[in-house]
Amino acid sequence: MISIDPPTSSGIHYRPAIPVTLALIAGILLGEGLPGFSPVFLCMLVAAAAAGIIALRRNRSACGSPLLAILAAGYLSMVPWASPDFGPDHIVHYLDSGRWQIQGRVLEPPVFRLGRTRTVLDVEALSRQGQSQPVHGQIRLTVMGETELALGDRVALDANIRPLRNFNNPGGFDYRRYMAFKGIHGSVWVRAEKLRIVGTRPLPAATRIVHGLRGKLGRLIDAAGGPDDKEAQAVLKALVYGDRSGISSELRERFNRAGVGHLLAISGLHVGIVATVAYRCLVCLFSFCTPLLWRGWTRQWAAAATLFIVLAYGILAGMSPSTQRAVIMVAVFLVALILGRTHDILNTLAVAALAILVLSPTALFSISFQLSFTAVLAIVIGLQRFDFSEGAEFSYGRRIGKKVAGFVLVSALAIAGTAPVVLHYFNQTSLVGLAANLLLVPLVGFVAVPLGLTSTVVALVFETAAIPAFGLCIQILRLAMEIVDSFSGLSFAAAKTVTPSLLEMAIYYLAGWSLLNLGKARFAPWVLAAALITAAGDGIYWSHQRFWHRDLKVTAIDVGQGGATLMELPGGTEILYDGGGFSDNNLFDMGRQVVAPLLWRRKIATVDTLILSHPDADHLNGLIFIARHFNVRELWFNGDANTTWGFKTLMAVCREKKISVRRMDADSLPVTIGAVILTVFNPPAGFVDALSATDQQDRNDGSLVIKAAFGQTAFLSTGDITAEAEFNMLRRTDGNLASTVLFAPHHGSKSSSTPGLIQAVHPQTVVISAGAGNRFGFPHPEVTDRYRAAGCRVYCTGRHGAISMQSDGRRVSVRPFRTIP
Repeated sequence: MISIDPPTSSGIHYRPAIPVTLALIAGILLGEGLPGFSPVFLCMLVAAAAAGIIALRRNRSACGSPLLAILAAGYLSMVPWASPDFGPDHIVHYLDSGRWQIQGRVLEPPVFRLGRTRTVLDVEALSRQGQSQPVHGQIRLTVMGETELALGDRVALDANIRPLRNFNNPGGFDYRRYMAFKGIHGSVWVRAEKLRIVGTRPLPAATRIVHGLRGKLGRLIDAAGGPDDKEAQAVLKALVYGDRSGISSELRERFNRAGVGHLLAISGLHVGIVATVAYRCLVCLFSFCTPLLWRGWTRQWAAAATLFIVLAYGILAGMSPSTQRAVIMVAVFLVALILGRTHDILNTLAVAALAILVLSPTALFSISFQLSFTAVLAIVIGLQRFDFSEGAEFSYGRRIGKKVAGFVLVSALAIAGTAPVVLHYFNQTSLVGLAANLLLVPLVGFVAVPLGLTSTVVALVFETAAIPAFGLCIQILRLAMEIVDSFSGLSFAAAKTVTPSLLEMAIYYLAGWSLLNLGKARFAPWVLAAALITAAGDGIYWSHQRFWHRDLKVTAIDVGQGGATLMELPGGTEILYDGGGFSDNNLFDMGRQVVAPLLWRRKIATVDTLILSHPDADHLNGLIFIARHFNVRELWFNGDANTTWGFKTLMAVCREKKISVRRMDADSLPVTIGAVILTVFNPPAGFVDALSATDQQDRNDGSLVIKAAFGQTAFLSTGDITAEAEFNMLRRTDGNLASTVLFAPHHGSKSSSTPGLIQAVHPQTVVISAGAGNRFGFPHPEVTDRYRAAGCRVYCTGRHGAISMQSDGRRVSVRPFRTIP
C-alpha cells in the first residue's frame, strides 16, 4: 500500500518528523521520571522559542532551538499526569474517609465476569449525615453479582472509597500510575442488591446509535451460533466490535502460547488489514471510473474512502485507547497517500507517533503503543534490506513464491522486533509463533474480520441475512481455534523467560540493526562489537548476582494481606517460604502477577524449594503458579492435607511436575545447604494426628517455623502461629530461637508476638507481612509498640513495601522499598 523504497537523500531535513518525535518522547520521559520541574522547563520552552525566532530572522540555522522547545513541551505535557493539581472538590481528598452515600454516572459499559460487574463511575456528589457536597473524579465500581446497570445510568450507593494500591516490590507493575493515566483515582465495591439506579442521563445521539448497534450485533452473533460455539462467538465479538468480556483467561492463554494473542484485541494489525483489504477493493472499483482514471486520482480517492471505513471500524469497536492509536497510525499513512507523500515510510511512521503522543502523552507508556510501533519499525527496516520486486519477466510461480517469502519475512520481522517488549512485559515467548501466524493471520485477519464487518453492514439493512453470514464467520473461527489448540497443546509451544532489562533490550536492538547493516554502514561492525562486549559484561554481572555471590539475600515480598519470603542462598539456591495469595486465583493470581515477576526480574527461573508454612490461601495460593513454572524440585509442608481448592491444586501440580513433597516437623533433622543451616522448630511431631478439622487456630499453630542460620546471623520465619504455639515451642527449643531477623507471627496479630517469644528470639529487626489498610487492623499497635520497646527496628510490607535484607554472615543490612520517616 505504501512504498518502502530507500530514501534518495539523507539528513535531518529529509525526515523532519523523526527528530521532532524523538525530542517529544525525551520530554515525556523526563516529565514522568523527574516531575516537579515545571518552571524550569517552561522557561526552557520560552527561551528556545525565542532563540528559534531570532535565528530565523537572521537567516541562521534554527535546528536545535525548536527541538529543545519540543522537548520542554513534552515535559510540560506530562505535568497534568505525573504531578496533577487536584482541586479541593476532587475525589482524591475523600479516599479512606469513611462511608459515604455516593452518587455518580456510569461512564463505561459494565462488564460482567466471574460473578462481578465492573465499570467506571464519574462521581458527582457525596452525602453523609444529611450533608451533601459536590465532587468530581472517576472511580472504579465493582458490583458483587450481576446487575441491570447500563451506560449512562445515574446510581447511588453507600461505600468507603478506597485508594488504589500497588504491590510495592522492586520493578513491580505500577497499578496506581496505570489507573491514574486512565483518570481513575479510587475504587468502591457494593453488593448488587445495595446498588440503586436513580436515573438515566440521555446519551449523545452518536453514542446511543453506536451502543445500540453493538448490542444488536451481539444478539445476532449469539443467534448465529450453537451451544458449542461460545468461544468462537466471544472471539467474533472481540474482532468485530471490540467486546472482549467473553474472552476467558484460559482462552487468552491458549492464544498466547500459540503466539497469536494479538489477534484477540483490535490493534494495528486488524485496522491495517481492514485498511489494506478496503483500499485494494476500492482501487479496483474506482479503476472503472473514467474521470478518476484519466486524472490519476484512483489511489487518492481509494485512500480517502478507506479512511472513512477505518474511522467507522474504530468507532464501532468503541475507540478504546489501543484502537484509537491504531486508527491514528493507519489514518496518517492514508493521509500521506492522499497527499502523495509516500516516498519515506519512516518519516510517515514518525508523524503517526507524533500525532498520537500530542493527543495523549501517556500513550508512550502503553504496551500496545510500544508493540505496534516496534513491529512496524522492524518490518520497515528489515524489508528495506531485501529485494521483493516482481519483474515482468518473472514467471507466475516465482511471483507467488516472492509474495509468500515476503509474508513469511514480515511475520518473522514483526516477531523478532517485538520479542524484547513481549518478554519484558509478559515473560513468555512462543516457539511456534511464526508457524501459527502464517496460518492464522490470513485466516482470521483476511477472511474472518472482513467477512464479519461485511456481515455488520448487511445487518444494518437485513438482519435475517446477517445471521447466516455471522454463522459462517463462527465456523471459520472454530477452524482457527482448532489450529490454535493444535499449536498451544504442544509441550514446547511456549517458554517462560526471565525479564530482560532496558539495557539488554537496547543491546538486542543495536545488535539486530548492525547485523542488518553489515556491509552497508561503515560503523555497523563497531556497533555490533560494542553490543557484544556489553552483553558479555551484562552476563557476567547477572552470573555473579545469581550464582557467584557469597552472601545470603532475604526478601519479604509485598503480597498484600499474606506472606511470602524469598531466600537467595550463596551459590544460587533459591527457597520461597510461602507465596501469598487471595481466596480465588481466577480473580487475582498472586503467584502469576506479583511473585513470579519479581523472580523473573532477578533472573531467577528455578526455585529449588518451596516451603508452605500452612495451607491457608493467603500463604498457599501464590505457590501454585511458581510450582508450575519454576522447575521446583521440592516442597516442604507440615503434613496438614487441607481439602481446599488451593491445596488440592498445589498437590496436583506437584504430581504433574514430579516435585518431591516432604513433610517436616520439629523432629526433622536440620538441612544444610552450603553455609546455610535450615532448622524446623514447629509443628511438633504428631501435630497432624491431633489436628481438628474445624479449628482454624489449630491449623495456624501448625505453621512451619524455620530458622535459616548463616554465620553469626539468622532469620526466623514463623507463619501464623499464635501465643499458645509460641509457648509450646519455647518449652521445646531450649534457647535455640535467637535470630537477627524475626518475621512476626500472624501478620502482627494481637494473638501472637508474646513477650516470651521476643525475649527468646531477641531480634534486631522485625518484619511484619500485612496488607496496607487491611480489614483486620494488622499489625496491631500493641504488638509494634512491644517490639519497639524491646529495641527492635520494625518494618511492615504494607507500609514499607518489600523488605530486602542481605547478610555477609556477620551483620544484616536492611533496605525497604519505600523509605518512610
